Amino acid sequence: MRRRGGRQSARTTPPVEGPSVVGTVVWLAGIACRVRTEEGEVHVVPLPPRRESGLVAVGDEVEIVLAAAGPQLGAVSPRRTFLARPDPQDGRRALVIAANVDAVVIVVSVVEPPLHPRLIDRFLVAIQLGGATPLLAVNKVDRLSELDDAARAAQLEKLAPYRAMGLEVIECSTKSGAGLDALRDALRGRTCAFVGHSGVGKSSIVNAFDPTLGAKTGELSAAWGGRGRHTTTASTMHVLGDGTRVIDTPGVRAVGLWSLTPRELGRYFPEIGALSSGCRFGDCLHDLEPHCAVKAAGARGEIPAARYEAYLRILRSLREEGARS
Repeated sequence: MRRRGGRQSARTTPPVEGPSVVGTVVWLAGIACRVRTEEGEVHVVPLPPRRESGLVAVGDEVEIVLAAAGPQLGAVSPRRTFLARPDPQDGRRALVIAANVDAVVIVVSVVEPPLHPRLIDRFLVAIQLGGATPLLAVNKVDRLSELDDAARAAQLEKLAPYRAMGLEVIECSTKSGAGLDALRDALRGRTCAFVGHSGVGKSSIVNAFDPTLGAKTGELSAAWGGRGRHTTTASTMHVLGDGTRVIDTPGVRAVGLWSLTPRELGRYFPEIGALSSGCRFGDCLHDLEPHCAVKAAGARGEIPAARYEAYLRILRSLREEGARS
C-alpha cells in the first residue's frame, strides 16, 4: 500500500513560564488530559481553548509547563503519523484522535453489528493518509455459528477483497478466545490504535489482552468527571508490555479524508494504483474516461467489483465535497 507519509505539525499553545517536562499524552477526555513523563504522570486541567485542544491527541509528545497555577500544556511536537475524524463541532475541520502510531487496527464484527465494508474502505484511505499501517480485526466470529451456510459464506465473502489486496485480516472472538493470540503477536512491539463503530468490541479486545485495564480505565474516568464505567468515551493509551502500546478510541461514526483530491485517491487503492500507468490519460480518474486500464481490468474480473465500487463511491464524495468548498 502506498502512504503519503510525512510529518504533521501540531499547533502550539501560548508560552507560559515555569520549569517543564516532556511526555506522552496517554488519556484525553473533554478538557482534561493525562501525560506520562519520566518523573511520573501529570494531569492537565483545563486544556487550552477548543480550537487548540482539539489538535492534541493521545500519542502526542508534549511539553508540560509546571506553572504556579498548575500544570499547563506547552509545545506539541510534530507527529510522525496520525488518524483523524470529522470534528463533531465543525464537520469542515479534522480532529486528530490518535498520534504517532505504527498501526491502526480497524475493528469490525459479524452478525451484530453487521460487517460494514464501506467503513473499512474509508478507514483504509484515512489510515494511509496519516502514514500508519492498517490491519483488520474481525471480532465476534463465534457468532457465525448462528448463521446458515449461505449466510455464513456471504459474511466471509465480504473479507475476500481485503485479503486479495494484501491487507492483514485476523478473525477473532473475545468470547471464545479464537484469534486473540494472533492479533496480540501482530501488534507486539508497536504503538497502535483501535478504531471502529461502537459495539464491535474494541475495548473488549484490549481488555482481553490485559483484564485489569477495564477497571483501571473506569477508575480514571470516575476520578476525572466521567461515569466510572468502561464505555469508551475517552481515548486511552494502554501499555501492554513487550514494547506494545494500544490506544483505545471512542466509537467513530464518520471518517474524514481531508486534503485528499480526487486525482490522489487512486494512490490509496493498491489494486487501482498498480494499473493506472496503463491508462491513456495521465490524469485518468478511472470513472468516465475512455481507454482506462483500470476499467478494463475490472471488466475482466482482475479487480474485485466491491473495491472498484468503493473507489468510485469515495471519488464521487470527494467531488461533492470539493464542489461545496
